Amino acid sequence: MRLFVGGLPRTATKEDIGKLFRQFGAGEDDIVLPRDRRTRRRKGFAYVEIADPERARAAIAVFEGFVVEGKPLTVCAAADRPPKRGRKYAFTAIGFLAAAALTCGVAQADVATTDAALTLNPIFGSHQSFNDKTVPPPVPVPLLEIRHRSGPFEIIATGLPPIASASSDDAIQGHTSTRLTIFDGTVRVWDPLRRFSVGIGETLYNQGTHYADAVEVAGTGDTQFSRIAGAHYEVGYRSPYQHGSLEATIAYAPVMLGTQFTIYDNPTVMRRVDPERADQIDTAVRWVHAVSKHGEILLGVRYINYTSRYAEPNGTLADRNCGVLPVFGYRTKL
Repeated sequence: MRLFVGGLPRTATKEDIGKLFRQFGAGEDDIVLPRDRRTRRRKGFAYVEIADPERARAAIAVFEGFVVEGKPLTVCAAADRPPKRGRKYAFTAIGFLAAAALTCGVAQADVATTDAALTLNPIFGSHQSFNDKTVPPPVPVPLLEIRHRSGPFEIIATGLPPIASASSDDAIQGHTSTRLTIFDGTVRVWDPLRRFSVGIGETLYNQGTHYADAVEVAGTGDTQFSRIAGAHYEVGYRSPYQHGSLEATIAYAPVMLGTQFTIYDNPTVMRRVDPERADQIDTAVRWVHAVSKHGEILLGVRYINYTSRYAEPNGTLADRNCGVLPVFGYRTKL
């Protein structure tokens, strides 16, 4: 005979329940503790299988009025389980929701939320051009992230504004100064349990690099402006982990198109225009942990592999950036 046991503390384990029902012939293998499929927390009730119906009825009689941690237990045959609170109002609620839908239009399953995050991303990797390879210092790149969630849909915009220039000295390219702007927008759709997602978006890089020393034309430096963009496709996964959640994404941009403009410091030299074509793999794993009602810390790691070539018959390498980025950040609800 299967018994329903309600009113249990959410911290109750099979061992705790087994101590109560062991005298009636039930072991831990005869106990089922349901969990919420979304939060993985115990629901506060259990099912206990007792083979002997007489012992099962005795258990019901013994535990009538039994109190655990200040709450009375409900022990009865599973077929006689009390209805969920509010079930008798189901038809009234359905009618009310239908009327609200007709009156107000669209009803949302979840409350829409918006939050913002700032992360620091030091880059450990290399930059390679057609004639040189350098290893930049791990400067923590700040990225601003805005996220809006409504029902199963999620919109994320990540960007790096042109806040400063990064300078470097190289044996082949001489003294350079680079300013980079990044924009990445993604629309995601989650499954009903918010475990898996698919997404599509756009990635844009806008870069300007000034070469103070002569590189291509003797006696003059130059500035290269490059803008390249393309669609990316993403899959994601989220799972509860260590009092927080673990988030993983992998995105691939198969075709990114753009143009590189080269303007020389000597105005008598004609500018150059070079079309480019690129692809990119971007993967990330982050642990999200709530530290307050509205705030979360973000810790993780990201891997990026970006390769662009000039759109010419031999496809000469323009840029290859490959690196691992530790991620440290904070997110707050707006």
